[in-house]
Order: sequence, then structure tokens, then C-alpha cells
Amino acid sequence: MKSFFNMGHLPKILMVSLCFLNIVSAQQESKPKLVVGIVVDQMRAEYLYRFQDNYTEGGFKRLMGKGFNVKNMHYNYVPTTTGAGHSSVYTGTTPANHGIVNNNWYSRAESRTVYCAEDMEVSLVDDPASMDPNKKENYSRSPKNLMANTITDELKLSTNGRSKVVGVSLKDRSAIFPSGHMADHAFWYHSGNGNFISSSYYGEQLPDWLIAFNKRKLSDSLMNLTWAPFLPMERYQNSNPDDSPFEKIYKGNKKSTFPYNLKKLRKQNGDFAMLTEVPFGNTIVTEMAMATIDGEGLGKGKDMDFLALSYSSTDYVGHYFGIRSKELEDTYVRLDRELARLLAHLDKTVGKGNYLVFLTADHAASDHPGFLEQKGLPGSSYDPKQMGQKLNEYLSKESGIENGVLFIDNTQVYLAPEIRANTELLKKAALYLQNLDSVKEVFVPALHEWNLMNSTIGEFVRNAYNSKNSGDILLHSFPGWMDQRDYGTTHGTAYTTDTHVPMLWYGWGVKQGLSIAPHTITQIAPTLSMLLDIPLPDASDRRPIGEIFE
Repeated sequence: MKSFFNMGHLPKILMVSLCFLNIVSAQQESKPKLVVGIVVDQMRAEYLYRFQDNYTEGGFKRLMGKGFNVKNMHYNYVPTTTGAGHSSVYTGTTPANHGIVNNNWYSRAESRTVYCAEDMEVSLVDDPASMDPNKKENYSRSPKNLMANTITDELKLSTNGRSKVVGVSLKDRSAIFPSGHMADHAFWYHSGNGNFISSSYYGEQLPDWLIAFNKRKLSDSLMNLTWAPFLPMERYQNSNPDDSPFEKIYKGNKKSTFPYNLKKLRKQNGDFAMLTEVPFGNTIVTEMAMATIDGEGLGKGKDMDFLALSYSSTDYVGHYFGIRSKELEDTYVRLDRELARLLAHLDKTVGKGNYLVFLTADHAASDHPGFLEQKGLPGSSYDPKQMGQKLNEYLSKESGIENGVLFIDNTQVYLAPEIRANTELLKKAALYLQNLDSVKEVFVPALHEWNLMNSTIGEFVRNAYNSKNSGDILLHSFPGWMDQRDYGTTHGTAYTTDTHVPMLWYGWGVKQGLSIAPHTITQIAPTLSMLLDIPLPDASDRRPIGEIFE
């Protein structure tokens, strides 16, 4: 006798409902095989649109046209720099909690300037001859200084360590902080020999596939190329003339124009280090990313894996040539092709629909003050070193204390203990700085009179201030002002020029769409947490980008 519950006796509407529930259940239970987080160093959100006529359908346009575009994404602290930016994206919080207040800061405990990813208890893993034992601080790297968990840490914890997590970048800090404390590997470029290297924090030996990759000597091959415009020069309509002021002139050249014969220029300009400053640095990162996917078998296991990828040459080109240079436009035209190569490799190895990609930046960048002056726009330059010298002289006269300023950069001032502990001297130092032409606002966390609630960027300062690592006085300049430089650009302010970055989502679980609602960079980690059903990082913002789920 057949059961009453035989499918032939079920009403059609119930059969359809059961099928629908099964499909929904399968969708809810599935997860991507691989998550690829891409950070483009120093990318303004507008580059998605200013250069789009020269993009292909397979790179930025694929992510924008078939993914979800968060058009109004911003950083919410100062200064906006590489170490802090990568840390904030992956911890879901700001320097106030994760502690990476800048790329470098003054350590009161050690009475010296420290590097954000420095760890003197570990060492470089590469050819031992590459490391000078007398300069270990140049090579000793780990996430030791990162005070908060990352979304990649939470992935490792949620799968009991089965998920693989790997970070790849030209810059050590850009590979280390995104991959977190529990990463399987973090690899970065050694500007001394052109290899990709690591730290003993992750293991005492490089994997065999990476040794084989380094033996290909790709960096040497790339440094023997000529950097000429990828497209005909007349296609580059959205940048300044090639022969423009405020651009770096390499040793061996008389002006800053295409083409750049790297084989001829390399020895005079840092040799392998020069690769980071040209778009071929992004090429080797793509090659390394694909080698990592294949070598580590990312996306091939039962649990989802994570590749934290960062493209850094965009930052160097911006710093040296500026945000409106032909060199920068060409770099993004080429990066578009690199992204297309990477996505095609993911399609082939992991499978369309089986991977999730997000793309953002660690900060944006501003125009050179000289360019602003030419256009009749507000802006000027200041010299932090000179500011520190003048403040030193002033404090010496007021107190008799020599060397009252221990360290100063464009946003932070670290003072001698005798001045920090003296309320009147601290007030005098702050008032002196407030009266400088470049300084719009001064913040002194130890003095309640400097009420951040009344400041136009009070929230940015609160998000930035870390009692262990931040300075005694925090500075913010007027719009258009920049620390003095002969060429290129920099970043670090709370203005939209430096805070507005791209935010693209593509692949598994992502529908096509866009949002113009304001969002902050700290919402990326909780969005990943909710998409992937893994815990929030310990200090994370709790607000995902809700529109992605609608």
C-alpha cells in the first residue's frame, strides 16, 4: 500500500511550496568558496567615473554593472593613511579601538618612532643574506600592534581554523593587517631583491610554490620594460598634459613625461624598489594573487577561504605624479585590465557564483596646493618639521625645557612628559599651534576645555584618538592645505577629498544595485559578518550596509 504522503497525492500548490522552501533553504545554507577583499591604495571614488571611458567590460565595469555600488562611502577618522585604513576595513572599527593611528607614531614607552607593523621578536623569511642584522626593524613584521580582531580572524575561529586566510600586497602592512592575527600567510614585496617574502610570525619557511614563483624573476623582467601609455595618448582626456608641473622627475630623465625606459632608469632610482612606483607593480601583485589561489588551493576546500589583496602602485604613482596626471590615468587603465585578469582566473578556478569580491580603498587623495593655486582654488602648504622647531623654541622660552616636542607630523604632536603633565604649558602649546596659518582646529584630549562636541570634525577625532598611541595634541588643517612637497600628492585630512572611496560588491549573494546613502568604512566588516554568518569582530561597528540585503 502506498503512503498517503506519496508525492502523487500532494496538491500541486503544496508541491510548489515545498520546492520553493527547499530552494530557499539551500540558498541560506550555501556559502561562497572564496572571499576576495581588494583594497586599492589611494583610490578616489571618482576614478570609477572619470576614467571609465577607457575601462573594459571585464574589470571595474563588471564589478559596477553586475554588482552593488555603494557610492557614498567615507572614512570617519583622521589621519587617513594606509596602515590605519587597511586595519579599519577589516576590524570594522577605527584607530581609537584598533590602535593603528598612523603608519608611524612615537612610542612613549620606547622613546622612539615605531612602524605600525613592527615586531622585533620576529624576522624576515627569505634569503637570510637579504636581512641586515643591524637593521632588524626594517624587516621584523607582524600584526602585533593591531589591538582588535579582524573579520578574517573571526572566519578562522568560526571554522575552527579550517578556512585558509592569506594576505598579499606590495606593502607589508597592507598584507598583514587585513589577514589578521590568525592568518595562514601574509606575503609582501621585498624592494631589495624583487622577491615576495614573509615573516617568521607565520612560519620559518616560504611554501614551495612561492619559492618557485620567486624563481621566475618576474620583477626583473618587468623592470626591463618601458612604461608607455597603454592606450593612444589622445584617449587620455581626463588628466593634465603629460608635461605638467608638480610631478616627480626620475634621475636620468630631464622631465616627467612618457615613455619611461625602466631598464635605463632602474639602477639610478632604487632598482627593484622602482617597480612599486610604476603600474607593473600591480601586474606582479595580480600574478602573485593567482599563484596564491593555485598554490594554496583557495576555494577548493569544504570551508570558505579568504584572500586579502591590496594593490599599492596606485598610491606611489599618486604620491609622485598627482591625482590629475597622465601617469595616474594610465595606471588605472592598466589596473582595470589587472582586475579583469584576476576575475577571469577566479571564474576558471573557483567558478562563477562561487566567490564573493569586495573592492574599496584605504584612503583617497587631494590636489597639490600648487595646482589649486593655478586654478584659483583655496589651498597652500606648511612644513610640520618647521612647525615643531618653532614650537620647541616657544616652549623653551616659556618653561626652560629643551626638546619639548618629541615628534610631529601633519596631524599629531607628541610632547615631553614635563609638558604633558603641566596643564598651563599644554594650553600654551595648543594656543601657539592654533594661531598658525595652516591650522584650522587643535584638539587636546587631556584638556576638557577643548570640547570636541563643538568641533566640525569632533567625531573624526574621537574615532581616531587612542590613549596609548596617539599624540598629545591633534591638528587639522584648512581645506586645500597640505604638508610641503615638490610634487605629487598626499592624504590624511577629514575632508571628502581624502575620505571618499569606492565600495563595490560582486559575486556570491550580491544583487545588482547601488546606494547613495552615506556609509562609513567600518560597515564593511559587519556586512561581511551578516552575509557569511560569521561573528562580528570584537570591536566592530554593528551596522551592516543594509541596502545590500534588501
